[in-house]
Amino acid sequence: MGFFYAVTIFIIKSNYMKKLIINEQQLNTIKKYLNEISSRSYIFDWDDNILFMPTKIKMDKKVGSDWKPVDVSTEEFAQVRTSPDYRLRNNDPAVAFADFKESEPFFVDAKKAMDSKSFAPSFGKFKEALMYGNHFAINTARGHKPEVLRQGVRLFIDEVLSPQEKAFMVRNIRKEMAKDRFFDRAKDLNDDQLIDLYLHEFGEYYPVSSEEFGERFGLETSGGAANPEHAKKVAIEHFTDKVFNNVKKLVDSGHYTKVSIGFSDDDLRNVRASESFIEDELKHMYPEVNFVVYDTSEGGKRKLVIEKE
Repeated sequence: MGFFYAVTIFIIKSNYMKKLIINEQQLNTIKKYLNEISSRSYIFDWDDNILFMPTKIKMDKKVGSDWKPVDVSTEEFAQVRTSPDYRLRNNDPAVAFADFKESEPFFVDAKKAMDSKSFAPSFGKFKEALMYGNHFAINTARGHKPEVLRQGVRLFIDEVLSPQEKAFMVRNIRKEMAKDRFFDRAKDLNDDQLIDLYLHEFGEYYPVSSEEFGERFGLETSGGAANPEHAKKVAIEHFTDKVFNNVKKLVDSGHYTKVSIGFSDDDLRNVRASESFIEDELKHMYPEVNFVVYDTSEGGKRKLVIEKE
């Protein structure tokens, strides 16, 4: 007869303790996960991955021998963008993606999506990443200025998180920043100032069809929203390098025993391009990192873990 152990489990949300009886094998599994302290970071696409935004893309659809103007959602665009029966309005990306560059339509549409609870498959994971003070990136085909995306994340925090969840987030940010003397100044900040510092230092914002992204990485971005695969790979490599360099000293000092970076996108072409890029290149460049790809192209979450053999 095997040994059994009584374990007290604390459940934060329910505010109560529960005692469970587990066997030795289950206890060893718990010990393994408790001893494996991971640094988790995430890269998120925005549209149809975090939120279902009502923003429309202006296109033309072939009807007989003519082209008729149509407006499509970002979800529809992911399906038709390579179809010979669709083209960008007048073959002009500036016209087709006009509402994906201006700041005001972004804030209005994001607020509408939050108010209507139009939550996409990675909404929960994004919310969790923020609440635990993880490093994160927004990697989107939109063409807004990076600062607009940062403000969009701040809007998400203010609109979506409850006061209790925001307090939980602040505690975790303080705990994360306490590990690095660079953030000693964080001790004197109030909660709102701390969140702003977190969004600035722990967040990266990659609007891959923006002029700012093109200038930063030396890329031509005028048609980036229509074919963002390469630009998104550039962003993934940059974020991976930043995160790894930031946490490497914490791994060496024993704060973390594992580094994990997740990538989440709803466009199957972006997912496949990223999987190949990670498999063929990044996992060899960063063998210490476990990469996780979340494919949300069909409304669910297919999870693929890529590790160096």
